[in-house]
Amino acid sequence: MPSNLVASRDFVNLHFPRHSTNGSKRSRASATHSPAARLSIIEEDGHVPPMPPKAHHRPFHRRWNLGDPPRFSFEDSPPKYSVWDTTGPKGEKLADVRNNKHIARRGGWKRMCLIALLTLGIIIALVVGLVFGLRKKNSNHGAPVRPQSLENDTSVSNSTTTFPAGSYTFVTYLDRVQTDCSSQVRTDSGSEAQSWSCYPYQTSAESSSQAMANFTWVVAESEDGFSISSTQNPFSIVFDSTMLMMLDPGTDDERYQFNTSLDKITVPSIGVNCFFNDTTLEGHLYTKKPQNYPSSGSATASSLASTNDFQPWPYAVEIRQTIGGGQSVPECFRGQANKKGDRIVKGITPRPASSMCSCDYKNFDS
Repeated sequence: MPSNLVASRDFVNLHFPRHSTNGSKRSRASATHSPAARLSIIEEDGHVPPMPPKAHHRPFHRRWNLGDPPRFSFEDSPPKYSVWDTTGPKGEKLADVRNNKHIARRGGWKRMCLIALLTLGIIIALVVGLVFGLRKKNSNHGAPVRPQSLENDTSVSNSTTTFPAGSYTFVTYLDRVQTDCSSQVRTDSGSEAQSWSCYPYQTSAESSSQAMANFTWVVAESEDGFSISSTQNPFSIVFDSTMLMMLDPGTDDERYQFNTSLDKITVPSIGVNCFFNDTTLEGHLYTKKPQNYPSSGSATASSLASTNDFQPWPYAVEIRQTIGGGQSVPECFRGQANKKGDRIVKGITPRPASSMCSCDYKNFDS
């Protein structure tokens, strides 16, 4: 019998034993075979063919046993993807929404995009408005605060507001008058009268009891700070919402200052009105410097303290009206109650611009 057939039979008997009820005999027969018999090589025609060499064209991952290659390569483009192929939670696709007849009947995607843009614009406008509104509110909180020297002063009006906001009476006296800017004007009776005048027409040097002049003004708080306005007064001084500016803060001369132009009207005599156009009004409202006029025990001070609408300003104050000479300084007319009638030219001689007219008021001694 050929040797290859015997080896094949032994291999079959070794690995595929016959069924037998005698398990012990089968185990003993199996134990008699050596490891060499169990691992014998099946020979064909007396020789074993050689193993072929590894091919050089094999893939890199198989040559080095690196596992399966990646599904995609960086050298290739990614698979095609469309948002219209995306399915929703219930299996629907955006393509179904795009082709929806209701949307097409309502104007299609263009109308939906327009509505979305309008909604986005409204949201942006609301956010911007809220930001600017808060910024404006915060800027109002940054307004000037009440000076420390006034924290315990109960005489300042409107203590619930930010000082110096409030309505005040500025009690002063006429300290000095200058009339160099104008000549005298001839009246209907043929006499001459000084065209520039200052209420109450007597200085403190002429009459200390008749020189008092009270200014009733209102200080208001605004977005830019504080402004001051006049009320009805015998001085014919009218101005509105003139800004106050802080000077010398933190010093003994700390004060609010304002400057404005107005038309001052004087009445040299009955039936004659003179207009000093572009008269400068300047005021200095001190916040620390004390005032000594009127004296605290005088009847005038007591009567002013009892007035609720306009509280007396508790510190020093300086008020001045000034104008220089020149053509049409002043313009005088015949008429009554500040009305312009026939202009008076005869007897009025212009003065140089360097010549000044002024009215000086204050409530303290220099």
